[in-house]
Amino acid sequence: MKWFILLPTGHEGPYSLSKLAQLIDQKKIAADVKVWAEGLAEPVVLKKALAASEVAPEVEIPDLPPIPEPLPEQVTSNKLEDDLPPLPVMEETSEIEVPVTEPEKKNIKLRVWSFIFISVVLMLFFAFGNVLKSLETFNIGRLPKMTLELHERILKENSFGGWDKKIFFKEYLPDDHSHIWLVTTSFQTCKVEASFQSIKDKMLSLDNETVAFKTKGELKNHVVEFSSFEFTAGNKIIPGLYEMDVKATHCKWEGLSPLVLNKFQGPESEYIARTKVVLFSKGAIEFNKVLDKLLQKKMAQELKEKTKEDLFWQNLQQKFETLQAITLQIEQLMLDFLEQKPNQFQSNLKPMVDQYTRKFGSFLTSFIIDNEKYFKDLKEGASKKRNYELMVKLTTKRIGLETMKFIEEFQNLKKNPTVKEVNAYSERVKKVFAAVKNDIAQKIIQVSEDRSK
Repeated sequence: MKWFILLPTGHEGPYSLSKLAQLIDQKKIAADVKVWAEGLAEPVVLKKALAASEVAPEVEIPDLPPIPEPLPEQVTSNKLEDDLPPLPVMEETSEIEVPVTEPEKKNIKLRVWSFIFISVVLMLFFAFGNVLKSLETFNIGRLPKMTLELHERILKENSFGGWDKKIFFKEYLPDDHSHIWLVTTSFQTCKVEASFQSIKDKMLSLDNETVAFKTKGELKNHVVEFSSFEFTAGNKIIPGLYEMDVKATHCKWEGLSPLVLNKFQGPESEYIARTKVVLFSKGAIEFNKVLDKLLQKKMAQELKEKTKEDLFWQNLQQKFETLQAITLQIEQLMLDFLEQKPNQFQSNLKPMVDQYTRKFGSFLTSFIIDNEKYFKDLKEGASKKRNYELMVKLTTKRIGLETMKFIEEFQNLKKNPTVKEVNAYSERVKKVFAAVKNDIAQKIIQVSEDRSK
């Protein structure tokens, strides 16, 4: 018998029962699919058809001979359809069903839920990434006492530096210097204590006032606000350069974003630093400009207030230091001359004397003349305990006389000295000029002692 598989869209076949049995084994059709064969009044379930007839080995069915084409006037397409027996009407729910096992059903559900979970995670990840990108900005609200100009300067000078940025403070003050704001781009909250000590000669004040104070506050929203001060020197904040010791404790990340992006690892719990800060409302650049002008004004005032007696001690010490330097140079000139070959002594003597006269002799003469004029212009009382005018004059003359003694002695030689004689001259030169230098050093000490009294 030739069997047909009934489908909602029509029938499929013909098949033998043995072929249908193979399709069931291959899980290509279900065992309860409905089939039909000629002679049956209605379709039957395949497994019942198989049970009702023992299935013999499949035998190849030879192809049917081709149906001769009917003449147009004898047969029409409608006539051929009329010759076929009518197909029974199938229920619309009839279809080929492939059985699915329970493990396969669980596996399908697992894959579906995995796909849904991964999709949700990716959506959350991209959404969270976009949110974080929008949060990668530095921003603080304008606080009381903070002018629009200062607020804009803070936002301009600070920018987002990363979710793991460590604390580093920049200082800002209002025009009346009643507050101090320490600003950081770090996303942390801490308790902060600070002490400030003014630095000498770096204050915007004509008087060298000393200012020192302590304060404390809390770091939140990138800002520590100090508004209460405990002064240990002075009674108000004077604009200037200060040394700041700051200590931040109990530090933790502020907000969820830095906490998550730092893998839930907290920041360093304590921050300690010593740094120099400018407490001036206009900022560090303007502070340096004002400070330069103030220092120039201070110098002019100090120079104006300086007494002539102070100037006298400075000039006097400088005079003896000049004589000390001249003595060293003349001694070196004499030693260089004596270190030359003895057989060239007489030929080198005149160039040495000319050099001394031109470079040192005329200087010593002018020095004595200028010294006399200097003391003449000074008012009485500039030198109370000693006659420094005579002291300078005698010291200058001594240098010249000691030098001329050696020159005259060298000029009186009738012939070149021996090596032994030259060495003896060198030792005498060192000894004489050592005594002169020692005498000048003692006078410099006397000047320092007299000046301090």
